[in-house]
Order: sequence, then C-alpha cells, then structure tokens
Amino acid sequence: MGRGSCIGPVTAAAVTLVRDLTASQKKALKDLDDSKMLIPRQRADLCAAIQKYCVWGVGEASKEEVEYHNVYYAALLAGYRAYAQLLEKLDPGQRENVLIVLDGKAVIPDLPREKQRAVIKADGKSFSVAAASVVAKHIRDSYVIELAKNYPGYGWETNMGYGTLCHRQALEKLGPTPHHRAHFKAVQDAQLSLLN
Repeated sequence: MGRGSCIGPVTAAAVTLVRDLTASQKKALKDLDDSKMLIPRQRADLCAAIQKYCVWGVGEASKEEVEYHNVYYAALLAGYRAYAQLLEKLDPGQRENVLIVLDGKAVIPDLPREKQRAVIKADGKSFSVAAASVVAKHIRDSYVIELAKNYPGYGWETNMGYGTLCHRQALEKLGPTPHHRAHFKAVQDAQLSLLN
C-alpha cells in the first residue's frame, strides 16, 4: 500500500488463511474484501482478526528505497519482505507448499517464478490477497495518521499522503517535509512554485 502516496514507505503484507476456522473466527472475518471497499473501522477490526487467526507478515520499503529504485520496484521489495516474514512463522513442511498470489502484473524478481501468480485485481478475487491488502492498508494508514500529528496542515490524517487538492495546496504553501518523496510530480511541482 502507498504506491501512489507522495509520502513515506510502501507497505505490503502476506497472509495465509487457516483452513479450519471456528464459527466465531469465520464470523470475525465475514466482511473480508478488497481493502478499498471497506471503511477504516472495518479494516481495523478485520486487521485485528487476521492478525489473531491467520499467519501473516508485513514488509516495507522506505521512502529512501522508493526514491532510489522507483515505487514499482519498492512495492515488490516490500512484498518480498512480507513474504519472508510470513515464511518465518510457518513450519518447514508448510513453506514448500506456499503459492504467492500477487495483486497486479508483476512477480517478485528474487523468488522462483513457478511459486508465484500475478493476478490483476487479485484483492477482489482471493481471500488471502484481500486479507493482505487489509493488513497492509491498515498498518500504513495508522502510521500516516500518527505522522500527521507532527505535520499539521497537509491533511494526511484523511488523504494518507496522496496527492489530493488539499495536500497539493499545502505543499505549495508549506513546502515538502522530510517524509515527502522528492521525485513525485506533486512534490516537484510544489518545490518549483516555492522558487517562483
């Protein structure tokens, strides 16, 4: 999550759903869907349930890594880190049977291609991918909301750092913060307008 945001890291998650869930566990996960289809309270509740009842991992690529590589590669790097963390929580026998389903067109370059499937809009087609999107979005959004307390005026608590009109206007007025991704167009435009 956070590929299109102008600030901070890119966050990814990997989730393996448990096969034999109890009735109460199934009830806690019943609203599981693509994270973009859920309101923040639903995401928070589902994230807590996923972290309690499923095996999961989270990975990030820092703002500096986004700028050094690009946001596309940084998202794959975050995905690799999430997958590595997930594997650490699995028994050795379980690790062999993991198939990685990625949302999008690309697979992770450093992992065997035959163990991966890239599926466009996978978060609307796979419960595991939907669960991963919920965890990643909730964790990243929570980070940005906390960060917003130290940088008032940018609207991060509602726009999550994306290039909304409010955010762009704040950038032009206040300038970029150390958390802004310097190579993103909205940030560069704001820097140019400050020079004029």
